[in-house]
Amino acid sequence: MAEGLLDFYIHEMSKYCLVKMFSGTWPKTDKYKSFQIPMEKVEMAIATLESNDWFFEYLNERFSRDVFLSSESVKDQLNLIGIPFKQVMTKAFPSKNENEAMKVGKEVISNLFKRRNEIVHQNDRSHASAEQTDITKEYVEDYISKIESIVNAIQMTAKEKVYQEVS
Repeated sequence: MAEGLLDFYIHEMSKYCLVKMFSGTWPKTDKYKSFQIPMEKVEMAIATLESNDWFFEYLNERFSRDVFLSSESVKDQLNLIGIPFKQVMTKAFPSKNENEAMKVGKEVISNLFKRRNEIVHQNDRSHASAEQTDITKEYVEDYISKIESIVNAIQMTAKEKVYQEVS
C-alpha cells in the first residue's frame, strides 16, 4: 500500500509539472519536448485554444496505465518532469558522494519494487520454495521510512525549482 502511494504521488507530480511546462511556468525538459500526443488530442487542443483542460485530461488518461515504481521508471519520469533523479537520490539517501547516493537509491527502489511484486503477485512467497516471507513491524517501518525519504526529496527538489524560477 505504501508503494502504491508513492506511485500515486509521482503520477500527481507528473501531471502538475507537465501542465506547468505546457503553460510556460516551469522549464521545459528535452524529454518534454519529445513527449508524444496523438493527433486526436492535438485536434482537440486546437478546437479549445482557450483551455488547457484537454492536456490535463490526456495526462490523466495516459498515466493511468503507467506504473512508476521500478528504479528506471522513477528515474525516467522524474527526469521528464524536470526533477533530476540524481538530485532526489542525493537528498533521499545522503552518502559520501552523488554516485554512492545514486547507487543506494537505485538499490532501495529496486528492493522496494521487488518486494512489492512478491507481495502482490506471489502472495509474498518464494518461487523456489513456496514459503511465505514474514513481514515484521521493523521491516514495515523501514519500508515506509524509505518511501517518505523519496517523497520528501522529490517535494524539496520541486520547491527549490519553483523558488529558483521566482528569484
